[in-house]
Amino acid sequence: MKKQLLIEKRKKARQLHKEKGWSIRKISRCLVAGKDNVGMWVKMSDKEIQQDNRGWKKGNPRKYTKEQKKEIKKIRRQLEKEGSFFIGSLVIQGNYNKLHTTTVSKSFVDRTLKEYKMVKTRILSKNRVSLICHISLLN
Repeated sequence: MKKQLLIEKRKKARQLHKEKGWSIRKISRCLVAGKDNVGMWVKMSDKEIQQDNRGWKKGNPRKYTKEQKKEIKKIRRQLEKEGSFFIGSLVIQGNYNKLHTTTVSKSFVDRTLKEYKMVKTRILSKNRVSLICHISLLN
C-alpha cells in the first residue's frame, strides 16, 4: 500500500471512531483493514499517524555487508588475474568461506557478480533450447 493512502486510512479510522463513535469492527469492515490494525490506528497520536515506519530502509542490506560484496569482487578479479579456468560463483563462494569466519550463500555471490557485471551469460538459440527440453523430456 502506498504511504499516502495508508496515512489517509489511519486518519479516516480515527475520525470515524472519535467523531461518529463507530466500533473498531465496523471501521475495519468499511476501510477493508484488519481489526488489530484499526485498533492501533485509533490509539495513535497525530504525530504517529503521519509516520510510516514499515519495511526495510532502502539501500541497507539485510544480511550481507558492502565489504563482503567488495571482497567477492576482489576474489573474482584475483581468479581472473591468475588465469584460473574456474571463476564461477561456487568457486568464489568456496574461496570466500575459506578466508573468512562468516559464510556467504551462492545466491548472494550470484547477485553480487551480476550487480558488478562480472557474469558472462550464454544466449542459446530457440532450436537449441527446444532440443534440450525435448531430450530432457525423453529421459
